[in-house]
Amino acid sequence: MIPEHVIHLTNGFGLEELEAAQHSAFAHRDKRMLVDCAGVAIWPTGRIAVLSELLRRMDRKNIAWALNGLPPEAHKVLEFFLYRARPRAAAHAQEKVALIEKTLIGTVRVGRGAIEVYELLQDLVFWTILGPFIHRGFRFGRSMYEITSRGLDSLPIVALVSGIMGLILAMQASAQLRMFGVTIYVAKLVGMSITYELGPLLAAVLMAGRSGSAITAEIGSMVSSEEMDALRAMGVNINKYIIVPKFVALVLTLPCLAVFADIIGVGSGYLFSTLALDLSSTQYIEMTIQSLKTREVLVGLTKSVADGVIISCIAVRQGLATTGGAEGIGKATTRCVVYSIVGIALAHLFFTALFYLTGHTVELVR
Repeated sequence: MIPEHVIHLTNGFGLEELEAAQHSAFAHRDKRMLVDCAGVAIWPTGRIAVLSELLRRMDRKNIAWALNGLPPEAHKVLEFFLYRARPRAAAHAQEKVALIEKTLIGTVRVGRGAIEVYELLQDLVFWTILGPFIHRGFRFGRSMYEITSRGLDSLPIVALVSGIMGLILAMQASAQLRMFGVTIYVAKLVGMSITYELGPLLAAVLMAGRSGSAITAEIGSMVSSEEMDALRAMGVNINKYIIVPKFVALVLTLPCLAVFADIIGVGSGYLFSTLALDLSSTQYIEMTIQSLKTREVLVGLTKSVADGVIISCIAVRQGLATTGGAEGIGKATTRCVVYSIVGIALAHLFFTALFYLTGHTVELVR
């Protein structure tokens, strides 16, 4: 290589001379550079580090460089410094590969999980429908216990949250409708919004956080303690014996909780309207009855049934896939709640889009 520019280093080579050499090299905009190290008698580690920084800056400027007069021992140390700097580009490439790999692995896991959930749902539906007609195929006592635990015990929190949401919705609606002098439509807006969407949605989210996580923790603890393996070794059908009662409880109680949330939400809107908006009780009740049709109620119940199926399948799937002891149970519970809420949102989006495309949307004024 024939250099276009030569940098002569001296015994005083340090940070100041580094800046001067860099300025000299970059000012000439040369593409080939010779660094003459013959004038430096002593090469401590710090000086070699400064030299390596100069060479790296040349690399970033696409300047080809060569060394002259550098002792072999110092050259080995310099190679070490330069080697330490190179893995950044390699690490960046590895990060890209790792990102692609994680994306592919995640996609495969999601697909595999969806297939497992589908197979699980098939088995659960079979034992739920045909189990009562098969000898010892359905556990009525355990199912009633699960219904009580998942349904009745959830009434207080559902009442509290739905009542608060009904008050919030009535306040927000009245603030806008008062400007047009049609506060009477608060009854319609609250009734239709709660019944059509908010009631089932609130009940489903609360059920996912309360009962879905509990089911995942229960099944996950049984998996971690090898109880599931022991039951399988005894010839017990896990789905029929343990999972079906939980599935039935969620599917049956969630629509009931949705109706309960509708009643509490509409009732809280009624209290606010009659006490703060000077609407008569008769007006509010008549307007609510006029606005609520059987279609809105059935739409909400349809969403609730789908929510119950989604929550139960995800909770059971995450519980059976638990690994890693107590820490694994915590992670599985977190995944259950997150996946359930996402599944609930997607289910409500699907049904809302379906009814929208078929023309079965709610109307505030009719």
